[in-house]
Amino acid sequence: MIKFGMFNSINGDRRYKAEDFAQYFATFIGNGIFVKPSDCLQVMAGTNEMKVIIRPGKAWINGYYLINDEDYNLSLAVGDSSLNRIDRIVIRLDFLLRKMSVEVKKGALSASPVAPTLKRDADAYELALADIYVSKGTLTVSQALITDTRLNNNLCGYMHNPIYQVDTTTIFNQYQGWFNDYSVTKEAEFLRWQTQVTTALEQWIDAQEQDFLSWRQAEEALYHTWLQGRKDGFDTWFATVKDILNTTADGNLLNKLNDHEDASMPHKFLIGTNVYKYGFAFNPVLQCVSFIYEEENV
Repeated sequence: MIKFGMFNSINGDRRYKAEDFAQYFATFIGNGIFVKPSDCLQVMAGTNEMKVIIRPGKAWINGYYLINDEDYNLSLAVGDSSLNRIDRIVIRLDFLLRKMSVEVKKGALSASPVAPTLKRDADAYELALADIYVSKGTLTVSQALITDTRLNNNLCGYMHNPIYQVDTTTIFNQYQGWFNDYSVTKEAEFLRWQTQVTTALEQWIDAQEQDFLSWRQAEEALYHTWLQGRKDGFDTWFATVKDILNTTADGNLLNKLNDHEDASMPHKFLIGTNVYKYGFAFNPVLQCVSFIYEEENV
């Protein structure tokens, strides 16, 4: 069948459908995103948990276009409790719904997940903007989890003339390979640095603990020496004072104290004008301690 166009209609003899115009544009505008700006439709980590932002930009698929003139937010499901997945952000040309949109294609759960396959058939055609690795337990999307696929011609690529297509797949693969190698190298360097710092810190802590123990032992020895000296000094002084009290008039005070300690009824109380002494003594009949008292002889 030969098709042609576009000509002015006379009495409705030249009528064209949307797919006719799309087919026309597709002859000189290839699938992909616009080259400028550099962040055209780039997928960025959002500020709220499991959200991503699609930057403004334009894209063409099979002669149909999509324009996003402001940041567009998409939400992802939180990570599974035990398995990982890779979600893919796509531009979808939907022939059945007659629209183009940016969607999240949720990946299948797996210990070693792969990104969902792009749909490219009579019902829809998709371009992949980015893959997002959602590991188990993930609650927040960071930029490190997002792999930009816009430069991969097999998945997306830049809008181009179909005849003079700019193949960025090799550049993308080289960049991705360099990034993977760089990440592994830097991770190994970080682990070595972390081990060195941890070892040095543990050694420093051990040295500080040993210094503290030595200081404490020295201080305890000094304290015990000082305490023993004070005790010895007090004992010497007390023995001297005791001897003096026994040989002087003040010895009466000491004797009274000793008499008080040895007395069976050392305490006194008054009833009227009578003075009574009282105390405690062992009762051999009752086999217990008994309260005793007697009137003091005046």
